[in-house]
Amino acid sequence: MYEDCKDCIATKWCKIYKGEVQGSKNPWCSAKYRLEEALKLSRIPKIYIEANIYNYDVDKDNQENYKIIKKVVDNIIETVEGGTNFFFYGASPGTGKTFNASVIINHYIYKSCLTSRFDFENPLGLYIVYADLIDDLRYRRDQDYVQNTLRLINQVPLLLIDDVGSGSNSDFSREQTYIIMNNRINNGLSTIYTSNLSIIELKKSDNLGSRNVSRLLNNTIGLEFKGDDRRVKSARRAGL
Repeated sequence: MYEDCKDCIATKWCKIYKGEVQGSKNPWCSAKYRLEEALKLSRIPKIYIEANIYNYDVDKDNQENYKIIKKVVDNIIETVEGGTNFFFYGASPGTGKTFNASVIINHYIYKSCLTSRFDFENPLGLYIVYADLIDDLRYRRDQDYVQNTLRLINQVPLLLIDDVGSGSNSDFSREQTYIIMNNRINNGLSTIYTSNLSIIELKKSDNLGSRNVSRLLNNTIGLEFKGDDRRVKSARRAGL
């Protein structure tokens, strides 16, 4: 196979790579190019760029959630276009909330970047850290980068808001959160929320508040993540 195939994310499922489909004789792969450009626009962190069902490490802690995630990615286009939302929560850090959220957004990109849904200018999916977003809106709202982020948040088909409820919450953060959630619900846009806080904790008046949590739960699939911290498991002692 072509030299470029060895560093392509899609080799684990590419039918051209496996020889199941006759590919172009041109060594330049347009599918790889479209996929890479779509992932670049998504702002997904490097550590999650290859989070997908093919790299999923199933164990006793996540096997039930895996079954649900697998069903979602098998019908990801219909799920996103139906405006389905997701809430992944769990008090313990490192249990896979962001990884699983990234699996969903990555698979939507995989299955839609080769279609007319992708125009090389606007992302199919977008990753945002909640605390960073609120900080930008509070102190840097007029900057072009923040204005562009707001535009994308209001129109991207699939939005991942990581670590909802984190940072310092205030009337300002609750109001901005309400505007974002309400706009996406009204426009039937799919959103994935992750949080270390439970619904009860997020409902508190000094956090998101009940008005925002009501919108967070609209047409939402909720999954709790438990178990050991996978980041600790991956740590290695110095010298090993």
